[in-house]
Amino acid sequence: MLIRLRPHPPPSFQMRHVSTTVTFTAMAVTSRHSHEPSKIGKLKVPILKSPSHFGHCTNRLRRMYNEDNFSGSLLNIKDSEVFAFTIYDGHGGEQCSSYMAEALPGIIEDLDQLVEDKVKRDELFKKYAKNIGGYWKRWYKNREQHVENWGKQKIELKNFPADDLAVRVPLAYLDADYKFFGNEEKSGSTCTSALIETIYSKPGTFQPFFENYFFNRHTISKLSIAHVGDTRAILVDREGMAHPLTTDHHPLDPVEAQRLRRYAANFFMTDSFGEERFIALANTRAFGDVDYKDVGVTAEPDFSQYIIGDLAAILEFLTPEEIQKHTIGGLGGDESFIVLCSDGVTNVLTDQEVADIVLTNVNNRGQKLATPQWCAQEVIKFVEFVGGDDNATCLVIRLNGWGRWPTIDRTGELRQARLEDFNPRGER
Repeated sequence: MLIRLRPHPPPSFQMRHVSTTVTFTAMAVTSRHSHEPSKIGKLKVPILKSPSHFGHCTNRLRRMYNEDNFSGSLLNIKDSEVFAFTIYDGHGGEQCSSYMAEALPGIIEDLDQLVEDKVKRDELFKKYAKNIGGYWKRWYKNREQHVENWGKQKIELKNFPADDLAVRVPLAYLDADYKFFGNEEKSGSTCTSALIETIYSKPGTFQPFFENYFFNRHTISKLSIAHVGDTRAILVDREGMAHPLTTDHHPLDPVEAQRLRRYAANFFMTDSFGEERFIALANTRAFGDVDYKDVGVTAEPDFSQYIIGDLAAILEFLTPEEIQKHTIGGLGGDESFIVLCSDGVTNVLTDQEVADIVLTNVNNRGQKLATPQWCAQEVIKFVEFVGGDDNATCLVIRLNGWGRWPTIDRTGELRQARLEDFNPRGER
């Protein structure tokens, strides 16, 4: 009998529960011409049960257990609503990925004191330096430079105020990582988060409810990506082109190699398959993995921000320089969708193949049938069919350009060849 261990927070940590629903307010029946919101006509929809706007699918494939996980939440950060979608790829057990899926959103939301109080921040950093040591002793000496570098990643716009996510999210990742150590677990997890905040919505727009979320027309949103490990974020633009928003944290990555060789040059090695590893790990950044924290395996994420949303609104409120610098590919908006996926998907499919599976399903079946939920399932079905053997998870997040892309399949012949060449019975 197999027993699935469930994570539990250490006694000193009270887990904060965040909203996992979205509220939609209808128009008041007595005020059809004045467009007044109804006081009783409110509908709360679970984010994970909104197939027309958010899709998710996970499969253990050929593994005994599924150590992947994911979450979808609506955070309240300084009176702003921020959607938080995150994917986790566990290793050495599911404890870390499950724990983070439950705890990380609440930690991000409830981090005001740590963000604003330098003394509190230094207390967290000192715990790493004192109780883990090694790499973190040197990191602690340069802690102010690290925090300053985080802050430089935030977007500065002429017509919109900046937020604190560039500092809040890395702090939350480190705080969550340290709290997980209290579970006395040895497992670990990679992670990619997409946080989306609407910063502009056209006044008086009713479509067909009063809340103007990021997936609606006439909105401008800020997309923040935080990333550790080799899960991946892919944004598909209005032309159907896939843009990777993350870089895998592998020993072969020049930035990671330079960061770690200063402290642990002797721990780089090559496995029997010819792949370079850092000690026994394929990833140089992750939650958990406490036995490797002292040599530099960190949960400090790469962080980046982008502007997404309605093209006409972006052209109106952003300068040409801001559009070129802060929108994906400098295209200025009308993005189609975001995909978050684990390496069980990206080890089998290219970014453009993942995008084209979604695009062609919508083109062939129509938007009513080929929802983001349907498309996420189709990605995992394709991975399974062509022989994927690792846990595979795919999240599809609809943006306001959904369904407006050209009818083109850039990787159709490649995918067809994969389907024809795969022999499920192996060698004859």
